[in-house]
Amino acid sequence: QVISSPITQILGSVPALPGESEEVYRQGLEATIQELGASTPLLVYLVEKIYECLWWMRRYETQKQSVILEGMVSELTNYTTPADKRLAIRQLIFGQTWDDKDVKQLINEHGHTSASLLEAAMSKRKDELIKLDQQIALRMKTLMQLQQSYEALVNRSIMQERLKLQNELLKRDLEAIDVQEVKQVESKISSDDKPKAKSGK
Repeated sequence: QVISSPITQILGSVPALPGESEEVYRQGLEATIQELGASTPLLVYLVEKIYECLWWMRRYETQKQSVILEGMVSELTNYTTPADKRLAIRQLIFGQTWDDKDVKQLINEHGHTSASLLEAAMSKRKDELIKLDQQIALRMKTLMQLQQSYEALVNRSIMQERLKLQNELLKRDLEAIDVQEVKQVESKISSDDKPKAKSGK
């Protein structure tokens, strides 16, 4: 089970909307936290926001698909279509079983192929699709900024560890130099204190 970061706990968050699986959301978030190796509250919070962006992009892609399918239904019905027949057509189209004989027959009866029906639906719902694409682009921009912030924090942490290691190595080298210098001084003092042998004539 994913434990949200203290920051999210303070600010509050409702990641999954009605009709969405809270369990699927949390499983995906946990996998993302593990994949990115988030180990501090701030890093976990950034991963939560990164995953939230990905989830929103998935929502918009699902909406795009729904908009297109509704466009197909509109192409196959009109204001005179009885409500029960319209519902049946909608169920067939949203089932997306394009190889089903009933679906093929329905599409052919309205002078379409699967490809031409898709094209007509996308053309009719173009404005809605453009707006959704714009929302996806905004989320993508936010996602890239969050990724940059995450990478900056991770790199800073790695740099701090490297500096710490370098300082430890430098300290060890300096201590080794000091010990060597002390030994040299002690050796010189010891040598100077020894009586010098008199040279014979």
